[in-house]
Amino acid sequence: MPPLPDWDTGFEPRETCDSRLPYLEFTGALELSASETRQYRLLRLPNNLTVVCVHDADATTAVASLSVNVGGYDEPRELPGLAHFCEHLLLMSSEKYPGEDEYRSYISDHGGDCNAFTDFANTCYYFSITSDALEGALDRFS
Repeated sequence: MPPLPDWDTGFEPRETCDSRLPYLEFTGALELSASETRQYRLLRLPNNLTVVCVHDADATTAVASLSVNVGGYDEPRELPGLAHFCEHLLLMSSEKYPGEDEYRSYISDHGGDCNAFTDFANTCYYFSITSDALEGALDRFS
């Protein structure tokens, strides 16, 4: 088995173009298949969230997913189903987009689909959307 990556070295500070928000980008070599044609970037956000960006020049659809290391095993005994309940709440609205079902409506209006699932150890959210609507979807997703 190959050694685990060192997540504390190899990251360089960067800023987003327009809003100048800080993040770190991995500048080392990523191990990819010799037949891989997509471009990969590994980022770390200020909240320590690690992000893998994959660019496929031939794709017409954009996708994103987020996996959170919380699931059914993390629920208190007195609140069974809490993780699944929270999964649904997080897709309903937000402070920036308070309209009920704003996220799901935006995705649907732009040719996409979204869903989520909770298992014993993780909760995963994901969506697909037309590439030109990705920025708005990510804003709502965040």
